[in-house]
Amino acid sequence: MNYNDVEKYLFGRKRMGMKFGLDRVRKLMKDVGDPQENFRTIHVVGTNGKGSTTALLSEIFRHLGFRTGRMISPHLFHYRERTAVDGIWIPEEEVVQFIELFRDRIEEHSATFFEITIAMSAWHFMNSGVDLVVAEAGLGGRLDATRLMNGECTLFTGVEIEHSRILGSTEAAIAAEKVAIARDGSTLISYSQKPEVEQVIADAVRERNLLREWPEPASSAPLPGEHQKRNAGLAIAAALQITGNDKISVMNAFDKACSTLRWAGRIDLRTGSPFILFDVAHNPGSVAFLVKHLKSGWRTPVPAVIGFLEDKLWREMTLQLKGIFDPVITTTPLNERFLPAETLAAEFRKNGVEAIWEDDIGRALEKGRSQASDILVVAGSFFVVGDAMRQAWEKGWITMPEEGEEPRQLFYQVTNVDSPLKSSV
Repeated sequence: MNYNDVEKYLFGRKRMGMKFGLDRVRKLMKDVGDPQENFRTIHVVGTNGKGSTTALLSEIFRHLGFRTGRMISPHLFHYRERTAVDGIWIPEEEVVQFIELFRDRIEEHSATFFEITIAMSAWHFMNSGVDLVVAEAGLGGRLDATRLMNGECTLFTGVEIEHSRILGSTEAAIAAEKVAIARDGSTLISYSQKPEVEQVIADAVRERNLLREWPEPASSAPLPGEHQKRNAGLAIAAALQITGNDKISVMNAFDKACSTLRWAGRIDLRTGSPFILFDVAHNPGSVAFLVKHLKSGWRTPVPAVIGFLEDKLWREMTLQLKGIFDPVITTTPLNERFLPAETLAAEFRKNGVEAIWEDDIGRALEKGRSQASDILVVAGSFFVVGDAMRQAWEKGWITMPEEGEEPRQLFYQVTNVDSPLKSSV
């Protein structure tokens, strides 16, 4: 098998849908050699900020001298970015090797796409000799496959209503699912939450003998937005708790991480004509952060390209964006849970926002650029933002990735239309 064959096989497993329970991944981990027992793990759970917190904490650990694994979900550009060691994505040949070695076991256990990815990540981390792994939960916590990593510390970024059919219809119920990832006797780091969520945390602390720690927001952050200071505070608190380093050493590492971290798609302004701001705002909380940022630095409304998944609170978000985006070009994410662009455009128009729809993300981006003078915003699902950013790079509409930014080598190496980069977004 070559890498393209393997990637098609992996994404084909998505047709199996979402399956609950940990038995399958537990059996697969055992067949792989229980690699998760060879390193220490820190979990990151919550509704917003998981990816940014995971990336920053991984970079802090790296600057403290630890060989560090990082797991994120979903990816923005390429499947391999889900698994990285010291910021370097898992090599194609290792993805191929894992599938060739364990395909029979994968099929015997009917492992899902996400479960395979978790087992592969742990196997890669073990083979790479990592000391620490920062693992972003995929969905929830209690039944999330990353729970098998047995973390000694859990960072809880906060909660809002999402995936109600799976996680529950209240913030308290969703928080209970997320903090359930924390194993007995481990540490839970969280800011103060709403009273009903605080009660959930207090119950978990009591029942599972957790050590609760309250972080402080950092005075600065490597990514734009006030909310990123809270994410940075979580990462600093975890680094202090996990490594045993003094605060001076941790803050020195944090300062270095702020200068080296490259994390695309989070209130991410790229130079071009016009400038394009990319942001994976796909729930009311992250949309509120984006709105606040735009109001603080730009004259609104601004033109935008936007697309959501069908299971998100898209009606609420169109109301939040009234007066912020206008005109809007809606588009359809390349994902089985897509919300049709035509449906989203109709909702914007119902709320008094000029909107047209274009299913194809590339053509939607072209139409958005034709409407923009100073800035165009591209927002919504990872599957919209990642594909739009890739196409903008390839067409020369924005400057290429900077030195040290993870997608850079891929954009220089991959130029044909059948590339894994293009097929996996």
